[in-house]
Amino acid sequence: MDFVIGLIAFIIMLSVIVILHELGHFLVAKHFGVYCKEFSIGMGPCLYQKQGKETAFSIRAIPFGGYVMMAGEEDGSQSEEDNWLKDIPENRRLNGIEKWKQVCIMIAGIVMNILLAWIIYMGVALAQGYVVEEAKPVVYVVEENSVAQKAGPEKDDHIIKVLSEDGNSIQPKTQYEILEFIQYHHDTLTLTVKRDGTTFKTTLTPSYDKDMEGYTLGYKAIAYAKKIPWYQSLWVGCQNTWDSATTIFKSLNMIIRGQGLENLSGPVGILNVTSKSVQYGLDMYFSLFAMISLNIGIFNALPIPALDGGRILILLIEKLIGRKVSTKIVENIILASFVLLMILFIYATYNDIARMF
Repeated sequence: MDFVIGLIAFIIMLSVIVILHELGHFLVAKHFGVYCKEFSIGMGPCLYQKQGKETAFSIRAIPFGGYVMMAGEEDGSQSEEDNWLKDIPENRRLNGIEKWKQVCIMIAGIVMNILLAWIIYMGVALAQGYVVEEAKPVVYVVEENSVAQKAGPEKDDHIIKVLSEDGNSIQPKTQYEILEFIQYHHDTLTLTVKRDGTTFKTTLTPSYDKDMEGYTLGYKAIAYAKKIPWYQSLWVGCQNTWDSATTIFKSLNMIIRGQGLENLSGPVGILNVTSKSVQYGLDMYFSLFAMISLNIGIFNALPIPALDGGRILILLIEKLIGRKVSTKIVENIILASFVLLMILFIYATYNDIARMF
């Protein structure tokens, strides 16, 4: 039953995120007069379709993803031989309007994802009536038979530095910084610990926790709740969105440098985390909802041709060189980048499955 509830929550979450993303593209495209042939929720075979004044609204069999089919998209999905495209005037095609308008249409989906994340974070803070202050890097409880127990840290010890074997280090202000660091550096770590006014060093190797699906040091820190007036939830929403975005960019930076690739997750991993978040309560579920929406928004902003950010990059290149890049070249670049994304998707899914065993 928990799995079924988690699966439903997962489908709802991804559907809302994708629908709003595509709705952003759709609304701005319509505002600029671009002809939109279809607005689809899901992918694959069509289950239901209702023809609007101009656009067909579809629900498709695979409940992941979605799209807006706009006239003049140069992604290889359209040909001048298509009957429906022949009658669309140039000024109603995506590639026939001003470049700044095309950029606005591409950005709109990203903005919707970021806006959704902010609204959810704000709503969670408003519903709770309090915020949980980030735990300090101070040991509160040492778990039995953990790596921390063997290494020596005790209650009230303050972790002031964490150094990995590859030379990377942090001087953490919060416990979260330590947890984030060890997900990418889980070799032998040297901790600098402050106890009763004196400091000492100890070494340990993080252990992998299957339930948490991450690396841990075997001790817990403690966080405190702080009541806030309703109007502060607006600021809390902004702050949580910023903090989450910062974390995402740090993770992307690590992946670009070839670190933490084993931590990549695909749909299977997200489904698993969603199932667990639902068990912990709606607050946890909606916080994950916001984080996934922000992840998708930022990911789509990357300068990869198959994504919105890549389309914007192509438009900027055309603006700089003063001429249009060959449609065939654009289609091939988009296809190549799509293949790479599929390889990354398969690798992430493999990671998800491997972590289950």
